Amino acid sequence: MKKIVEHPSEVFSLTKEGTREFYDNLYNKMVANGSDVVDYQELKAMSTALLCPDCNSSHVIKNGLQNEVQNYRCKVCGRQFRVTTGTFMYGIHNKDKMLEYIRCMSAGMSLRECAKVVGICLSTSFFWRHRILCALQSFEDNVNFFGIVELEELLMNYSEKGRKKKRAKIEKIAKTATKKFKIKKPKKVAVLAATDRSGNILFKKLEDNRVRANHVEEFLKSRIPSDAVICGSNKKAFKTANAEHIKHKEITNKNKMKRGIYSVSTVNEKIKDFVGWIYFKFHGVATKYLTNYIMWFVVQGKYLAEEVIRDTGRILNLAASDRRAWQRYSDLMSLTYLFYNI
Repeated sequence: MKKIVEHPSEVFSLTKEGTREFYDNLYNKMVANGSDVVDYQELKAMSTALLCPDCNSSHVIKNGLQNEVQNYRCKVCGRQFRVTTGTFMYGIHNKDKMLEYIRCMSAGMSLRECAKVVGICLSTSFFWRHRILCALQSFEDNVNFFGIVELEELLMNYSEKGRKKKRAKIEKIAKTATKKFKIKKPKKVAVLAATDRSGNILFKKLEDNRVRANHVEEFLKSRIPSDAVICGSNKKAFKTANAEHIKHKEITNKNKMKRGIYSVSTVNEKIKDFVGWIYFKFHGVATKYLTNYIMWFVVQGKYLAEEVIRDTGRILNLAASDRRAWQRYSDLMSLTYLFYNI
């Protein structure tokens, strides 16, 4: 293990501005010291209470080193683990290449470009991208809304992009279709989009083909203060949504402003940006991975600075904060391409 900073305790006592500056220079510090992502994972573990990945107990002790990586043992259940257990770095062999991969992601490189620069194969590049994006999903818990909160529904076509057999079958059907055989319309996947006037934004993919009132109520729970105003479009879900935490609700037309301040124009602009980003940059994504790309878009808009070096440190910090990322990634990769719950 290589130290990123000489005295780790100094990092824990930084002010909010100092912490942001530390993340912005994190990539340069790590390169200068020859540190890798596991070294940062160790530093991150020191800043919070280390919990057992099995029983969630904080009664954890050190249990020697293995390949220069600290081992730990839980005094309650006896589980042995490392700082990488449960994180997006769990089980990765080329740990020294991950930092450079995150830099390539921050620079907006494609999967092939990332693979070429870092020196890994294309399939590894794909899996590493989704390891990182699964870890970014923990950022969702930090998003809250204030003031006027705009809500809108986004419907996207169900996609199995990347599944060669399925794509070939669809092309064959399209070629042989006649008047007697009509191709069914693609299934829709609903995304609930929300933003406020302070710049907070969150999109959430739903396991349904449209947004319903209960989705809105559950989504807003513990995310809004009692004095917030919910402003939705004139769709049924927003009209009928009603819960104890929703005190004031305004329904408005998509293209009009109500009482001079209430509208859904801001959230519709965000939706337009998101759809353009998905289809222009990635030429669409598989529904299976849609949540990952949603969180990438949200993190870019709220947390990143659009500067490669600064964003590398910020993405690394976010990804390293989630000790449940591996389970989320494992569950995602085990999903089939069936119309699950839709």
